[in-house]
Amino acid sequence: MKSNQRSFLRHFVASLALLFAPVVLACSPIKSIGVVFERNSAALPAKEVFKLANWTASLRARYPNREAIFMTTQAAFGEHDGSKLGLQRARNVARVLKEDLQFDVPKVELPSKGYVAAIPVPEESRDLVKRVDIEFLPACPHECPCQMGDPLYNPLDQRR
Repeated sequence: MKSNQRSFLRHFVASLALLFAPVVLACSPIKSIGVVFERNSAALPAKEVFKLANWTASLRARYPNREAIFMTTQAAFGEHDGSKLGLQRARNVARVLKEDLQFDVPKVELPSKGYVAAIPVPEESRDLVKRVDIEFLPACPHECPCQMGDPLYNPLDQRR
């Protein structure tokens, strides 16, 4: 009986320790959006430029400090010269962001390779592969704790 009580007490204490242990949640300030293209075209459709304009307007309002943009691209199975087409799409998106929307970011990382879907996809999923994905990284300060090494890192800001 004593062994059962000790076992229960051990499990009870372990459960309490887990219950009151500090929770660590990952925080990522990265904001993403996908830009969809017409088949075999690197030109941005007007509705996608409008979507980018709204997205960059909200980023401007929320993040006055900007660090970087990262892009990836993918073409659909059967698109003419898909890898090259994907890279053209990414360059066009970068140009629209910088020149047309005046969304300047110190670092814009374009993909070095355009990926092409290996198999045909159903009609309703085709927009998922004819695209450029954009990830925006704001500079500190932002909603996540900034890390040491960041030029705007201030350990006193972490106490809030």
